[in-house]
Amino acid sequence: MASCRFVVASVFALLSVCHGQAGQGFPAWVRLGQIDRALRSAHVSGSLIYQGDCGVTVPEAPPVRTVPDSGRVTDTLQKMLAAIPQMRVTQERGGLVRMTQTDVPTDLLNFELPRISFDVSGPAAERFHGPNMALQVILMSPEVKDFRKTHNIGPFDDGFLLPGNPEIDKPVLSGELENVTVSQALDYVLQTFPGFWVYESCVDKEGNRTVRFGFFERQFPLKKNP
Repeated sequence: MASCRFVVASVFALLSVCHGQAGQGFPAWVRLGQIDRALRSAHVSGSLIYQGDCGVTVPEAPPVRTVPDSGRVTDTLQKMLAAIPQMRVTQERGGLVRMTQTDVPTDLLNFELPRISFDVSGPAAERFHGPNMALQVILMSPEVKDFRKTHNIGPFDDGFLLPGNPEIDKPVLSGELENVTVSQALDYVLQTFPGFWVYESCVDKEGNRTVRFGFFERQFPLKKNP
């Protein structure tokens, strides 16, 4: 069975999920894999912003249709995500593909961080590998935590779970960014770990907002036809 990884962070909860077998989130994993295959075929990374449920299943994913390759990755993905009328797929000059549900609030993604550093020293540096640790740095920053509290964007958990796998086989993300938005910080992670990041926005029956972040980490390059 294929070995793949989806790294999810719900504020401070980090879950590394490897689906070598069918599980509760397997259908969603398949849909995310379809999206990544389209991105891989164009040798690009990107982002997915959509309205979800933020339920107990990890990962979750929007509805995805199976369609033939349209030639342009944006056209292919637009058809794949056509079940969401508000979904718009665009590609930036640098190559990143944006899959954005236009009626989803992105105030948290647009929030600007004065400074964020991925350079970790001391004992913690031995475990600072993989996109899940980089995601932790972003979401655990005091500015992001304060913004979420101020704007009532849950969940609100004072603790966090470290990944079960320290991922010592993964590269170490380093560098320091200044005056970047949360989305730009997430894009920075993609430079080391290709794939796409996910922003799942949810609203419960009482109107309370929740946001769940995740990375679909690309494990293997797309094989070329002989």
